Amino acid sequence: MEKEHEENNEKSDLLDIYFFRDIVKNRFLKPVVNIIFFIILSIIIYYGLISTSDLRFQGGIPFATTMIWDVWHPLLAFTILLFGRLWCFACPIGAVGDWTQSVFSLNKKYPEKYRNLWIAVIFFLFIFAAERHLFMFTRNPPNTALLLLFFTALAVVMGAIFEKRSFCRYICPIGLVLGVFSMLSVIELRCKSKKICHDHDIKECVMGNETGKACPVGEFPQTMERNNYCIMCMECVKSCSRDNIRISPRLPGADIVKSRKTHLDEAYLVHGIIIIFLFVMGMERFQFRNVIINFVRSTAPFDTMIFRDFFVNYWRNMWAIIIFAAITLAAAGIMYLFTRASFSGKNTKQRFTDLSYAFIPLSLSVYLAENTFRLLKGLFFIAENTGKFFGKVWEFAINFETINQLQIILLAAGFLFTVWAGYLISRRDSDSGEELQQSMIAVGLTAVVYLVIGIKILTLPIV
Repeated sequence: MEKEHEENNEKSDLLDIYFFRDIVKNRFLKPVVNIIFFIILSIIIYYGLISTSDLRFQGGIPFATTMIWDVWHPLLAFTILLFGRLWCFACPIGAVGDWTQSVFSLNKKYPEKYRNLWIAVIFFLFIFAAERHLFMFTRNPPNTALLLLFFTALAVVMGAIFEKRSFCRYICPIGLVLGVFSMLSVIELRCKSKKICHDHDIKECVMGNETGKACPVGEFPQTMERNNYCIMCMECVKSCSRDNIRISPRLPGADIVKSRKTHLDEAYLVHGIIIIFLFVMGMERFQFRNVIINFVRSTAPFDTMIFRDFFVNYWRNMWAIIIFAAITLAAAGIMYLFTRASFSGKNTKQRFTDLSYAFIPLSLSVYLAENTFRLLKGLFFIAENTGKFFGKVWEFAINFETINQLQIILLAAGFLFTVWAGYLISRRDSDSGEELQQSMIAVGLTAVVYLVIGIKILTLPIV
């Protein structure tokens, strides 16, 4: 225990930098940040609701869709490595749930049987499955506004019924993705010494006190070994009288290798994100899109002009959801089958779950690749409108060939990182050289399949 205490003390603490600890402990910081972002959220919702339902027609106001899908969402993707789930600190929707609890709450415990992430996984996959045809969020400002209102209302309802931030831990789809990818983050919040925690009878980070609230997601710093569920609210920094909380830099992906807490819902999501966003990038290519459209059209029960509206409004919407459900199951199934073949059915489910965490780097790289164009589009929109405000003309053109090359580089980097993470996890969990080899076969074959599919899609002409 003493050795562990000394090792923890050797780790640098970002809270020791200048006045950072005082800023974090300031009780006005988080409420002010939450209020600022709530005002921004309200403005986005307002402009979304007053816009036309399709930006392809005149009268559409792109502010809501641009700020959410071309600025906020891509920025989250590209800043996860640096900041992990820091967005949860500022999130106005989570704050609305907190404000609701401060006024009224039944403070019931969240049901034990639903204390998993399957609801959040379903929400995330459904949103992106239904985006292209059913809801068209990226070009439909009112639907984007309604989506934001839906999750805000859900946070209010759950805050009024359940204790703590159950919405943020078990329901929020963005928190789900941030949590999984935060395992790659270069920072971590942990206790400095587990011995100090053990010897301290009053667990202030769990119970709360006059200086800080109890952890809103039920995490205990003494037993934390990964970033997934910590929402960086800093309440434990405020409440710990022993000053035993640190925020430290670390190697990216440390949680993937060190943590032994693995869950099937997260493993499924990792494969789902890879295949879904590869598919989305494929739909941006004319040749790929035509194959999918022609397939869906060929399955329509009627192919006459009379029933053309039926096809456009219902049939392809149904297929969009079916295709996304099928490809996510197929993606997880590929890895499961490779694992089963390598281990001859021995503890296949647990081995599949453990090895799937090696694919988090590839999952993030595909996520970043799909959001590259959107981020540039959003930043150019902000820059051009800022120029107009100052009477300047700032125009930017997006180079699709450069973006395509960057996407391929991201995909290749994610592949290499995944193979390396797979090796480290396999070496950690294998009792023999044979088991290590079997694990690497499962990881390697699946990663190569994803890489080949990705390269094939990304080398298709965009038009």
